Amino acid sequence: MSSTSEVATSHVKLTFESRLANIGMVGAVTRILSSESGFGIIPSAEIELAVIEAVTNVIKYGLAALPTAEVELSFCCFEQYFVIEIVDLGIPIPPHILAAADGSVFNFSVDDMDAWPTSGMGISLIKAVMDQVEYSSVNGRNSLRLIKLFEQIDASEKN
Repeated sequence: MSSTSEVATSHVKLTFESRLANIGMVGAVTRILSSESGFGIIPSAEIELAVIEAVTNVIKYGLAALPTAEVELSFCCFEQYFVIEIVDLGIPIPPHILAAADGSVFNFSVDDMDAWPTSGMGISLIKAVMDQVEYSSVNGRNSLRLIKLFEQIDASEKN
């Protein structure tokens, strides 16, 4: 989304060791920064949920064999949107996992507990709460970009 000429109004970078014990801190930082950037309670909670889910997946699956590896989390606020980038040097997300994350995992009967999914909802959940999700893996560097738009209120609706 961000063009090369567009300048972020704020940018915060956090690097942390890939341990599940750091998830609470990651969630708290995400909640504070999204709120301070202008998001309300619900969008801030959605952003926090997406980041926690993404970072948990990086730690559990991408960096499982590298427990002391670092994860880089970058928050950039632009005029119309907020970007969170999660970078790691672990195992890339398999393409079939990304393709399968189409939201169909949420199509289950709430009345049939045996049909409730017990895993595999993470990326679909991330895609459901964020406006845009981009992933790349180049030369061992994995990058997941989560983008949330600021709500635009039409001036004609204010009257």
